[in-house]
Amino acid sequence: MSKRTKKVGNTGWMGPRYGIRIRRRVLDLDRARGVSAACPRCSTATLGRVASGVFECRRCGARFASGAYLFSAPPPITRSEEPGENPAAAGKG
Repeated sequence: MSKRTKKVGNTGWMGPRYGIRIRRRVLDLDRARGVSAACPRCSTATLGRVASGVFECRRCGARFASGAYLFSAPPPITRSEEPGENPAAAGKG
């Protein structure tokens, strides 16, 4: 038996409704949601979506805010100056 929704995947239930752009966008989100994201705290791929924009690690229980449907890790925190320097005192002299 042949597969009826080869091109449209999980959005086949929509049929010809809503337009192709919306259906492709929904299909991309569905495919990306299937991939497990790594927890920034314990580094395991166990993050699950709890609510819109809220993700929780099933292992360590940490909660993170991110995108509505997909998790994007926060950028690393970096310092621009040396820890021993005082930027306000450097200009005086």
